[in-house]
Amino acid sequence: MLGTERAAAWAGTVLRPLDTQHRRTLRAWIDANTDAQRAARAMGISRNTVRAHLRATEAALGLDLLTTGTGVHDVVHALHISDVRAG
Repeated sequence: MLGTERAAAWAGTVLRPLDTQHRRTLRAWIDANTDAQRAARAMGISRNTVRAHLRATEAALGLDLLTTGTGVHDVVHALHISDVRAG
């Protein structure tokens, strides 16, 4: 189901507003189980930079990522679909 054209179109729509750096930060943050410090270490940048990128990502997507809510779930699924499609 995640490999369908419809899923890919949805994921593309969700992620379209993000530039490469913000996508990279978002992936690192999710891979670090949403821990900004761990993501920062993995990326070789500061925790504050990670948080700034995440705030910019929230603004671009119109989603709330840093507090509990469904925003992060949509992004996780969209990134996963994007990864599946990239193969």
